[in-house]
Amino acid sequence: MSEQFKKIAFLAPRPGLDDQAFRRYWLETHGPLVAASPGYASYRQRYVQNHILAPGPVGIRFAFAGMAEFWLPGDNEDIFASTSIYRDRIRVDEIKFIDMQGTVSLTALENVVKPGRGRAKLVVLAGRKGELSLSEFHRQLATDYALSALRVPGLDQRLRGWRVDHVVEGSFRLPGARPVTALQIDCIQSFWFDSGAEMDAAFACLGDAVRAGEVHDDIFSAANSWSFQAEERVFFDQGRSLV
Repeated sequence: MSEQFKKIAFLAPRPGLDDQAFRRYWLETHGPLVAASPGYASYRQRYVQNHILAPGPVGIRFAFAGMAEFWLPGDNEDIFASTSIYRDRIRVDEIKFIDMQGTVSLTALENVVKPGRGRAKLVVLAGRKGELSLSEFHRQLATDYALSALRVPGLDQRLRGWRVDHVVEGSFRLPGARPVTALQIDCIQSFWFDSGAEMDAAFACLGDAVRAGEVHDDIFSAANSWSFQAEERVFFDQGRSLV
């Protein structure tokens, strides 16, 4: 598995701010401000916003308003939270539109199962079955489950990209790197397809393979599963702002 550290944040709107106003501020004001922060490239390699378009085909409705992804040069999140870049610039803007007690982040290690991107993105979040250790869950997810899913006819042909983010145990934080009780999320999978119709058809094929016993998805907790279709917006990549 690739040793690419990431921070992933689940955002909750500030009380009194509706979804449309939240999305507009996050997209038009906060994203450009973050990407243009002096010295930001020392702590971030890439910054992506995921805006929720619709529920996904797996699990239950995602309770947050959006998901942010940050690719890190190392596991330096606590250090970044103490810098003036975050404290005097980014945090000052965060409190204008997010709930600082309801927004939660985590650290993950990224594993690229199938490189590539597509026009339609699906995000699936899941917890593990209770009897599995986190390390065993990650092992089975990266090997048995991923390899068998890639062999499913109708899924592999439609799938344009697949990335799995393996959650680091004990890494859940509130803004400013403050500890918080962990959510029941052990992995975050991102899938890309050419269209929503292709996504639906691919997951129908995957469901058929699971029912036939060709893919074993019994490592996942049925009670802890969420998904959403996302609009992905990239603001910072490889040391430069894209806005």
